Amino acid sequence: MYVIKCPKAERNEVHIKFMNPIILRGRVFTSNELHIIRKCVANNYQKGRTYISRVICRELKWQQPNGWLKDRACRDVLLRLKEAEIINLPPSLIKRKKKKSINKTFRRTHLEEYDLHTPITKFPESIELKFAKGDVNETIWNELVEQYHYLGNNVTVGRCIKYLLMSDSRLLGAISFSSPAWRLKPRDDALKTLGIINSRDYTVNNSRFLILPTVQIKNVASHLLSLATNKIVEDWNNYYSIRPLIAETFVQPSRFKGTCYKAANWLEVGMTKGYAKKGKSYRNSQEPKIIFLYGLNKRVRAELLQLNKEASS
Repeated sequence: MYVIKCPKAERNEVHIKFMNPIILRGRVFTSNELHIIRKCVANNYQKGRTYISRVICRELKWQQPNGWLKDRACRDVLLRLKEAEIINLPPSLIKRKKKKSINKTFRRTHLEEYDLHTPITKFPESIELKFAKGDVNETIWNELVEQYHYLGNNVTVGRCIKYLLMSDSRLLGAISFSSPAWRLKPRDDALKTLGIINSRDYTVNNSRFLILPTVQIKNVASHLLSLATNKIVEDWNNYYSIRPLIAETFVQPSRFKGTCYKAANWLEVGMTKGYAKKGKSYRNSQEPKIIFLYGLNKRVRAELLQLNKEASS
């Protein structure tokens, strides 16, 4: 790749000579598209990075299946192009505020409204999966997972749908599904065999599953998991205009055996290599985890089961 060097003020006006296609965030950017990006930056330089990213998304027709612009991904691409000295971005217009220190000991939470101490020993007559996204239910979900899940509550990048697991007025736990792992060989190989090429578009990751310690009922975890996998298909399709075909999850073997997943007919298909994505690179710094997959319709479940039998024989 040969780039004409120029002063920063002029960089967005200059054509790039002999530019090979660049792959960023899984998308190939041609020389012509890079020229469009540079032109959009130059024409809208004073309007800020968010405005520029939205203009670029419209010009390149870069959007999600439901029509939403992929402007967050675009902003990341712009930063990488800036680092490569291909474009010059305007200064960020957002001034980040310093976080105020909060004394958590005296902080009132929404969880105080619920009984989280009395044991639940009878199988619930009715169970509700309460949608928790962008409302007070999500706040409750965040507090619950932060306090009771060993991984805590992290900000999720990408698609995500959360549910509170409830029976009458009692909280049973919480569950969430989010964007899948970027690369996962057992999953990608399985879906490729099933004729599904863009595996990430049709996969959801069961990123959190919490049953509160007050819930002391045999087999309730696998039952809740089955209810959630049935519900997520329609909700994911309604919210993101994508009907998922497969769910994945990872179980840390030093803590769990994945019993509830096995009871809910999820298939154990291998182990992760322990790599975690940090910025642009991957670091082998995690404990390898057990990979479980689950087909989200009868056909995919049957084909996954057949593949698993063939691999085991």
